[in-house]
Amino acid sequence: MVQITLDDLCGLVQYGVKGNASSVALLSRRLASKLKKTDEAAAAKIASLLTSQSMTRDASVSPAPVDLDSRRALLRESSNVILDVEPEWPEHISRVLSQVVRERSAASRLLEAGLEPVRALLFKGPPGVGKTLAACWLARELHLPLLTLDLATVMSSLLGKTGSNIKAVVDYAKSFPCILLLDEFDAVAKKRDDDRDVGELKRLVTVLLQAIDEWPSTSLLVAATNHPDMLDPAVWRRFDSSIDFDVPPASVIAKMLTKEGVSSNLAVEISNMFVGQSFASVQRHLAVAKKASVLDDKHLDQAIVEIALDTAPGDDRVAPTLRNLRIIQLSLRGLSQRKIAEELDITHPTVGRVIKEFKAGA
Repeated sequence: MVQITLDDLCGLVQYGVKGNASSVALLSRRLASKLKKTDEAAAAKIASLLTSQSMTRDASVSPAPVDLDSRRALLRESSNVILDVEPEWPEHISRVLSQVVRERSAASRLLEAGLEPVRALLFKGPPGVGKTLAACWLARELHLPLLTLDLATVMSSLLGKTGSNIKAVVDYAKSFPCILLLDEFDAVAKKRDDDRDVGELKRLVTVLLQAIDEWPSTSLLVAATNHPDMLDPAVWRRFDSSIDFDVPPASVIAKMLTKEGVSSNLAVEISNMFVGQSFASVQRHLAVAKKASVLDDKHLDQAIVEIALDTAPGDDRVAPTLRNLRIIQLSLRGLSQRKIAEELDITHPTVGRVIKEFKAGA
């Protein structure tokens, strides 16, 4: 039979007296795991105290941190996150994000077994591909406030202040369950062998590493970077998982368009025109098309076709799609199949086939 030893209890008290929350949490998880074999109720109680997902801020939580010189806020805080658009992820991203939600939703069960849910994630990829949106989605799904580091304010020009600002942000975020988003992470976690940077930035990396090591299981830390090659090597192993974000493939773009009201077959055609563009760029095209459909009293299909044609890349890869979109565009304007065939100098059966396929997916 597994029993709680005196060393277990002494270790817990010792780290508690020192104020080492990370070690207290680690020892508590081990105790919960041992107790589960003899006292499931006690193990569940400890796990519940460790996760405290329902915990809210009380008077003991300090005010949000500010830069001591400028008095500007170091964080942007959003409670009850609402998304303007419902994200459509590639399969590999969807799988990892869903697993994060699953682990954190069942945090008590993991803690009872001496395990931890995901605590720290690294998102990497070019701008506009959904890294920030993914952090917002996690905040909504986990019902946690989202704290976003304001890098411009944190990066104080005064020597020594940047590290203090980062520490203040992390200490505040650790004081209650939340998601902390460190955007543009490469700016504050650069390789320490970069001779162009002053010693302050190198010390800052050490501050960040310690912060990640001590991050509590009650919250989730998300770091996002456009330049993963610039990160200090020691940073990588601190994260439980990293996710590669990239421009969406045609299949994902088609789902995005269909979800917003574009006819399914047309969405497939247009997705080929938008391949290579970021999520943000595709969303901008959709927003412009929606406004045009309202202001010009036209169907969304017609508006998005016109935008796709205006922004079409000039290469042979999309030539068949361009032809099909021009046929659909003229059809939506009310031209007959015969007129379309004459104007585009293509056969009447080709025009008929494209229009038939488009109407089938409308």
